[in-house]
Amino acid sequence: MKKIIAMLLLALPLCMTAQESLGLFYVALKGGLSIREKPETGAAVIGKIPYGTKISVLQPPNEINPITTEGIQGQWKLVKYSGKTGYIINSYLFPWPPPNLAQVKDMKQYLAQVTQLFGSKLVIKKGDLNKNSVGSWQLSKQLYKNGGEWQEFLGYEYKSDIYILPDFTIAQGFLLLRLIPEFKDLFAANEEYPVSSKKYTKGGIEYEVVVEKDETTTVLPWYRKIKVEYADGPFHLFEMYYLDNQLVIFFNSAL
Repeated sequence: MKKIIAMLLLALPLCMTAQESLGLFYVALKGGLSIREKPETGAAVIGKIPYGTKISVLQPPNEINPITTEGIQGQWKLVKYSGKTGYIINSYLFPWPPPNLAQVKDMKQYLAQVTQLFGSKLVIKKGDLNKNSVGSWQLSKQLYKNGGEWQEFLGYEYKSDIYILPDFTIAQGFLLLRLIPEFKDLFAANEEYPVSSKKYTKGGIEYEVVVEKDETTTVLPWYRKIKVEYADGPFHLFEMYYLDNQLVIFFNSAL
């Protein structure tokens, strides 16, 4: 049974294998995605697909040509674009359109860009937050028509947000947050995907990154969770993990 479960898990992220024979994807690399004659980094570039373009992957999912870019393990995939057929790196493909770089500043604006609200926001309260009383809190939940969800929790000197994005892998989530200014303190525009736990200093602030993964597989490591802790006055905790074909992003701030 454990072997069966492990095989099912490997079929999901980061490679996006089974998905690609069925659906469309969007280019999420700012400078566009190069199309090459062969599945090799040194192969001739025959075209470029602009940021935000919707494309269909042609190569069958059982043909694996692995490649690692910016710490992300992806594959070469065959596509046809503007009359040219060639290979691209699938690490920079999203299941949803990428953020409008001129307009989107936070995750809620991104959700508003790609989908619509589903029903009204649910708000649950205890106590009165306006009186700054310990023990009072407010929980808000909003669903979206594409299956996304946003949750906000407000408490005494505390705030947290949870975003649920169906069909995103952890690697895609990392690339998405890198494109949204709200998360610039977490992941800078040129920051590489964290493949192992580490501590480092950035802008005078100490960060601790914890990466949970299963390396017992012979194909690719299974990333369970990425956690980041840092304090720039308030203490921040960030967690991103994969749950039943949904990416869960948690981010809080506490004084």
